[in-house]
Amino acid sequence: MNKEVQLIDSFTSSVLQTFYEVGEYSDLPFPPTALQNVFDILDDLNDPYFSYRDFSGVWTVHHYEGIEQAVVTVNGVEPCGAITFTYQGNHVFNVDCFVEGV
Repeated sequence: MNKEVQLIDSFTSSVLQTFYEVGEYSDLPFPPTALQNVFDILDDLNDPYFSYRDFSGVWTVHHYEGIEQAVVTVNGVEPCGAITFTYQGNHVFNVDCFVEGV
């Protein structure tokens, strides 16, 4: 996994940032079957050609008063949590996560 963060301006969750940059997931609250989904969402947010329209066409995204929420699923089916972020202009920041039941 080991990715350099280029376009995500800031992470609220240091555990999520460590997972994306280093691949360390032992403290991440998501089930192991959802880790690829989490990584793919972060990778899309960090893509130099990020387009909110394209992103929301691929992922289930909900908008709540300035905060976007991309749904994370287990095996692409069962929702288990979300990656939250703020998107303004061409900037993604305050990337965080929550897991249902945790």
